[in-house]
Amino acid sequence: MGARGPRPAVLLLLAACLALARGGPWSLLNDLFRKNHVDMPKTLATNDNAYCNKMMWQRRIYFKFSNTFIHAKDFDINSICSTGGTAAGANKQQSKEHFKITVCTFNPWSLSYTGVSSTAKIVISCLNGLAVLFVKTISASA
Repeated sequence: MGARGPRPAVLLLLAACLALARGGPWSLLNDLFRKNHVDMPKTLATNDNAYCNKMMWQRRIYFKFSNTFIHAKDFDINSICSTGGTAAGANKQQSKEHFKITVCTFNPWSLSYTGVSSTAKIVISCLNGLAVLFVKTISASA
């Protein structure tokens, strides 16, 4: 008798087929980027610390020292890979516009996150016109 339970390979294949059927580009790396860095509209929380604790645990990003959430639409972020960005190194693009972001920093003593919201330009790595890796922020004063 075969094993029962989730079949990750089948789910991955199904997701790829659905993306191709929709006619849009699909990238597992872009999916992971969105899971780890995109939150639009920004999830409600009482303050930035509560927001970070909620998002990091909810998205299962455990014990990562620092993580940045970008509060913008996928289209606006992916546009950095073309007309909305300028080259910033090999496969890296810097946004021309500022984005609303929240940076979450892990405190190992309290096992919780501290959050700081701001506006900044961002640098991402792109693959086939899609954001696949968050590199860094460029503060408004830079």
